[in-house]
Amino acid sequence: MRQGLIFDVQRFSLHDGPGLRTLIFFKGCPLSCWWCSNPESHHGCQEIMFDARRCKGCGVCVAACPSGALTRDSKGNFIYRPEICRLCGACAEACPEEARRLVGRWVTVEGLMLEVERDVPFFRRSGGGVTLGGGEPTSQPEFALDLLKACQERGINTAMETSGYAPWKVISELSRHLDYILFDIKHIDPVQHKRLTGVSNLRILDNLGKLCRVHARVVPRYPLIPGCNDGEADILAMARYIKAQGHVEKVEVIPYHRYGELKYEMLSRKYRLAELAIPDSEMVARACELIRSQGLACEASALSMLSLSRKRGENILRD
Repeated sequence: MRQGLIFDVQRFSLHDGPGLRTLIFFKGCPLSCWWCSNPESHHGCQEIMFDARRCKGCGVCVAACPSGALTRDSKGNFIYRPEICRLCGACAEACPEEARRLVGRWVTVEGLMLEVERDVPFFRRSGGGVTLGGGEPTSQPEFALDLLKACQERGINTAMETSGYAPWKVISELSRHLDYILFDIKHIDPVQHKRLTGVSNLRILDNLGKLCRVHARVVPRYPLIPGCNDGEADILAMARYIKAQGHVEKVEVIPYHRYGELKYEMLSRKYRLAELAIPDSEMVARACELIRSQGLACEASALSMLSLSRKRGENILRD
């Protein structure tokens, strides 16, 4: 029985395809985007996250660790050695404050569908369904395919969020079982794309062009990151490329946010954009205007815009 590694199942999502959706987060991603809000998705293996804010320093986790990967120094500071950690989760299970957490769980399609099927009544009433996200679903192509087929067999609408960085054979096969494809375009320039994400965008753009020719519902998404891809020339070039592919209903702009910043600290990693301010509503509106100027429908992510309005006290939704 094939298994997949996921790190979360988010129910009642409103921003990852039509209607109410169950969003399944796959672990593993070939990109390393500077602004990624899910750093726990980067590696295709289980990991331990530690939230120092919750920790009371009781040391129960150290006593529970069977491998000696978790110890304390002479000053009482915790020392974690991931190279010898068995990822058994004993420290997380023992922690009374839930300061330690094992991220990533192995699931079967059958087991995951038991979770998904609880939401079928909401799917039917709202026109929703299941969305595969991550991470990158194409990093576990066989499991993703089996899961999509299981959803279709039950009449559940399917969608996938993807970076598009995968062999065309994988994307082509998955696309046959997808009602919607939410396709990220991080940057139109291959050099800048590699600087910001760790990989070139040549395969990504090629896959987007092929998808637009064979799939009716491809929604390109553009993460708007100040100082990285928010230049007028960058946005116009991206819009022109998408327009040239044809058969695109709309483009979604995803304004930069900092929801994942704390998780980098919990994984002992550096967050590269710690000093970057989130874009204001005028910047987002301007990006949408530039995209529309190329004959494309465009809208900003409702979730991100609501976040901006709360932070700045603005009523952005009036627009």
